[in-house]
Amino acid sequence: MTNKNNDVFEQRTIKNIAALKSGDKFTGIVKIIKKIHPGPVIFTVSNGYGVADAVIKDSAFNVDDIVEISGYANERAGKIQIEIEKIREAKIDFDSIIDKSSEPSNTSFTIESERLEKLRPYFHSISKRIRRAVFENQPIMIRHHADSDGINAGLAIEYSCKLLMEQIGVNPGYNLYRSPSRAPFYEITDVFKDVVLVKKIIEGHGQKKPLIVILDNGSTPDDVLGLKTMKSMGFEMIVVDHHNPVIIENKKTLVDPYLSLHLNPYIEGLDSQTCAGMLAYELARWICEDYFNPSLPAVAGITDRSNIKELEDYINKSGKTRKELEEIGTAIDFIAYQLRFNPGKGLFEELYTNPELVKIINEEVRKGSRTQLESTLPYLRTQDINGIILSTIDLEKYTMKFTYPAPGKVVGMIHDTVTIDREILPVVTLGYLSDMIIVRANKPVLPVDKIIERLRKDIPHAHIEGGGHECAGAIKFIPAHLQEIIQNIKNQAKELDHEEDIENDN
Repeated sequence: MTNKNNDVFEQRTIKNIAALKSGDKFTGIVKIIKKIHPGPVIFTVSNGYGVADAVIKDSAFNVDDIVEISGYANERAGKIQIEIEKIREAKIDFDSIIDKSSEPSNTSFTIESERLEKLRPYFHSISKRIRRAVFENQPIMIRHHADSDGINAGLAIEYSCKLLMEQIGVNPGYNLYRSPSRAPFYEITDVFKDVVLVKKIIEGHGQKKPLIVILDNGSTPDDVLGLKTMKSMGFEMIVVDHHNPVIIENKKTLVDPYLSLHLNPYIEGLDSQTCAGMLAYELARWICEDYFNPSLPAVAGITDRSNIKELEDYINKSGKTRKELEEIGTAIDFIAYQLRFNPGKGLFEELYTNPELVKIINEEVRKGSRTQLESTLPYLRTQDINGIILSTIDLEKYTMKFTYPAPGKVVGMIHDTVTIDREILPVVTLGYLSDMIIVRANKPVLPVDKIIERLRKDIPHAHIEGGGHECAGAIKFIPAHLQEIIQNIKNQAKELDHEEDIENDN
């Protein structure tokens, strides 16, 4: 066979779209997953294992039709495009083809873990659904919490999907989106931003509604409004989270009616220690086994204060020291604070390969941390209440505003300072603003969800909101009730019978 320059080359007849090269002839059965017209009709077609554009002068076939096509492949703007010579209806169960290709080829975890094994069915169903979205050219929108754990979770899923898309001929630039959420839940503001993005960028180009993947958020009662709103507009959502859902009955949470799939360790009787970055990294390896960044789950676990054996396994596999990993996590948090709602595309990834940048950022963070501690520690109030070391600090008065570390980080640093030489005792630290209390603890003697439950009962007019883990979280309320709420928490500590918990910890 010759081309227009009379160069002789071997003609190949290919049945796998993913393997097509310019000059190949394709003959096979495909599903139309996108159609652009008027003018020459441009189909985006999938044979279940790859995706390509296919062009014909005119055609009455539409999206979701199953057809048999044949034609030669040519390269257009760096992409393979099939010029259709023949097209006809095909009678075949195409769903079974997609279903087969969507099965994850890798189903092993990177570490040995009873925790992960208990969650295996969730990894299978979620990875299969995300792979199916890729093979069907369905856009994927990733929403994640804007801290180190959430950002690492988002990066893992984003890059595994990107690799798979590139392997089968899907353009990630039009099919893959990632956005951070400042709030520790899928708040309604982010919901409306996502809807606007879909209407403007995705649906406006004839694509399907995206699959929404929510990471390090999505499991709590605070997420219900956002999820309910999205479902009412026909969006499918998947949640991978490790925050306490609070209410679980028969392995169902308050958010499950609005989700297609939900992975949360609490559903299987576990806790929050397997953080979102760990879960997402393992999930990413099931989505595309070529994805690999062994430092990522270790960074996520360290910055989210995980203390399980799995974290040590991830640290050992990373090839880096604990300090190096911790500094990467600190740099991620610092950049996230500066970027606010920007996804930081390319910048967070740089931290894993540029130790000089990590060093520069950590030096700056240490300066800011010293300043914040110097401003707050002299005004910290610490008392022993029923064997619990409870400290309070007025963040409104004694911290520098609009600078890093932010209030949540400052409370964490203060808490670490108070805990020194008191590790065997329960230590609880409360940092308060006019309308919010940030809670940190070293033992779950006063779980955040239990504090909130009691406050709602005792002070209903304060309109308490919030959530988090057993040992870390935030409580929001009407400012007028601040002192009443602090006193209520102290009373909860006084009434607590926690001696047995201390003995068990020892």
